Amino acid sequence: MKTCLDNISIVLVEPKEPGNVGACCRAMKNMGIRDLRLVNPVSILAPETFKMCYGADDLVLNAKAYPDLQSAVADVALVVGTTRRKGKHRKPVRWVSEVLPKITSVSQTNRVAVVFGRESKGLFNEELLLCDEQAAIPTRDDFPTLNLAQSVLIVCYELFLTRHKPDPTEISLILREQQEQMYEHIDRALNLMQYSNKGSYNLRNRILKTMRRIFGRSGLEEKEMQMIHGLCSRIESLLDQKQ
Repeated sequence: MKTCLDNISIVLVEPKEPGNVGACCRAMKNMGIRDLRLVNPVSILAPETFKMCYGADDLVLNAKAYPDLQSAVADVALVVGTTRRKGKHRKPVRWVSEVLPKITSVSQTNRVAVVFGRESKGLFNEELLLCDEQAAIPTRDDFPTLNLAQSVLIVCYELFLTRHKPDPTEISLILREQQEQMYEHIDRALNLMQYSNKGSYNLRNRILKTMRRIFGRSGLEEKEMQMIHGLCSRIESLLDQKQ
């Protein structure tokens, strides 16, 4: 029986330990999630991988590799990055339990990716910029770090508990690749309007980051994206006439 779990992808960014990848595959298969995507990974066809995956060999062999995170989530409508770190250039971090309702709703008819960072360094700021939501697993403040496979297991377990059949009446959101093309169009329009991308204030980038946060929270349908493209094209046309 097909469930929303079939629309969930687990993305591991630059995993360095084959055993960790194997343990993640076992955790995923335990909870009914089967799509594993690897960004610039270590070679996973190693004895340690198959030792740790224990029966999830098919997930290891079917895992897809990508050169960067942007290409790994190009066909995804909602991207959730896992992190414990906060900062002025990062979006608000919510507990996984708070993000789960959105993941469950969107995954009814759209693909959702949950992204996990490097074992030692996590996700970089530029990678988190590609994420619509940032989620963390509650742990003690004085000892917060979890092993990669432990983190994957906890998130997959939470998703498993919320599983239910897809509802074809749910809305269909645009994919990450379409979102990036839209943001590039917005950036070109802002540039034509002479919004500066220089100096400490960096206004153009600040506007784009704000738009990413707004649209990331709500998601966009095709007709909404087309309206934004149309607005940007109108700005470009008027400014070209003026020049």
